[in-house]
Amino acid sequence: MTLNILQLTDFHVFADSKKKFFGIPTYDTLKDILNEIKNLDIKFDYLIITGDLTSDETIESYENVKNILGKRILNCKIIPGNHDDRNLIRKIFPDCVENNEGPINFSISTDSWQLFGIDTHVPGQLYGNISNETIEWLRNLLEQNKTKPTMIFQHHPPIHIQTKWVDALGLKKSDDYLKLLKQHPQIRVVSCGHVHQEFSGNLENISVLTSPSTGLQFKKGTDMLECDPLPPGFRIFSLSYDSWNSQIIRLDKLKYNPVNN
Repeated sequence: MTLNILQLTDFHVFADSKKKFFGIPTYDTLKDILNEIKNLDIKFDYLIITGDLTSDETIESYENVKNILGKRILNCKIIPGNHDDRNLIRKIFPDCVENNEGPINFSISTDSWQLFGIDTHVPGQLYGNISNETIEWLRNLLEQNKTKPTMIFQHHPPIHIQTKWVDALGLKKSDDYLKLLKQHPQIRVVSCGHVHQEFSGNLENISVLTSPSTGLQFKKGTDMLECDPLPPGFRIFSLSYDSWNSQIIRLDKLKYNPVNN
């Protein structure tokens, strides 16, 4: 049986639904993405949101996101990004998180795969960090099942993506976490947000992927922030026994041109 996953990331929605992020009306582009998913009749067993639901971290912006997502949150898991607020995520999306305090991690076990969500959020900072609590939580779960293929979702990528200014805002003090990943060969994929661009790399035998934003895109390989005039997009996964494939889907046309601040 195939397990289908839809990954959405980096909405950057504001309390004011008309406010723009680098010239992009992110409320509208999120709606456009969801309409495209509907029009393409994309079926998914789980929706995974890998952070930065908002840009202003207000309750109104999270309510805007919830209104747009509608019934899709019934099979949804959320992990926070650097522009998120854990308390507000728990308040507005109680059914999309698994605990009431501490890091917002998640675990899903199916007949053929296990999926984990890792919280990399550091309050008030753009970079990410993974707490010792989360590392031990993940270690225990990985040790319980050393043979089942595993996918991990997180906001900040665990490796550099060769875009200098983004890499400076990546994971900090991550040696223990990277060591843990390398020690468990059942981990096949780590899929991330944060970088607003498509990327594919490797951490030893683990595939490391990133997904485009549902709003603003950033150019690859730049030293400083530069917006990329590419349409918004998302990532889908199809998982079967001991194999997986993934695809990036973007809107057909660029509807709104970004503006470099």
